[in-house]
Amino acid sequence: MMQQLQGKRILITRDISQAEGLKEKLVLLGAEILCVATIAISDPPEWESFDQAAERAPDFDWVVFSSTNAVRRTSMRLSQLNLDTERLNALKKAAVGNQTAAAAREAGWKIDLIPDQYQAEGLLDALVKSGVSGKKIWMPRALQARSFLIDELEKVGAVITDTPVYQNTIPYENRDRLQNALLNERIDWITFTSSSTVTNFIKILGDLRLQIQLPKLASVGRITSKTMKQHGLVPSITAERQNLDGLCQGIVEWETTAPKSD
Repeated sequence: MMQQLQGKRILITRDISQAEGLKEKLVLLGAEILCVATIAISDPPEWESFDQAAERAPDFDWVVFSSTNAVRRTSMRLSQLNLDTERLNALKKAAVGNQTAAAAREAGWKIDLIPDQYQAEGLLDALVKSGVSGKKIWMPRALQARSFLIDELEKVGAVITDTPVYQNTIPYENRDRLQNALLNERIDWITFTSSSTVTNFIKILGDLRLQIQLPKLASVGRITSKTMKQHGLVPSITAERQNLDGLCQGIVEWETTAPKSD
């Protein structure tokens, strides 16, 4: 593989448990990586709603996974409850994208629906086309997830059970490390892989955000870029394929086609 990012220093803001996949892809391209998480994944405030849904899983028509975290945390909790993952086999299963589908396959689940557009809007269109009016849909997801998908599915007559399986928290303990990296180290790119990594980045930096010149910023997709712009951050690239491969490709294309004087 050509090391098209040779010598480039890239800061990854993903949760520490998920940063390795992106790091490996960028290292193969020759980049030097610094991981400073602006997001942490933890248990939801309560498990009762999920546990109740899990007990009656065969009653649902669909289970919809909107992130890899949702898949992994669902599998984890089922194991903790001593419930076999096979209890979801009879349900139709939808995943927001290929990475989420891959996580589902690792958990032993066959995915029936993946949208062409890897975000909630694309998932909505695909589900509506499949005919979900009157269908019972279980959505294990992040506590802070957007309500868009649920709201729109309910409008077309779907019956939604929304259960948190994790929550995103802000690792303020990384503030000194993040500030030091941006003030005292050469960073060529910062990657953002979700809206939460963006909003938490702003909160962790605090007033320092207004005092530093940020490097180039890479966004995994349109929703993340929208959040960046709302906070006054301008993405240098937005991945066309809204996944980690697309993010890496976007950085490579910028580095290989942008004027060298930049």
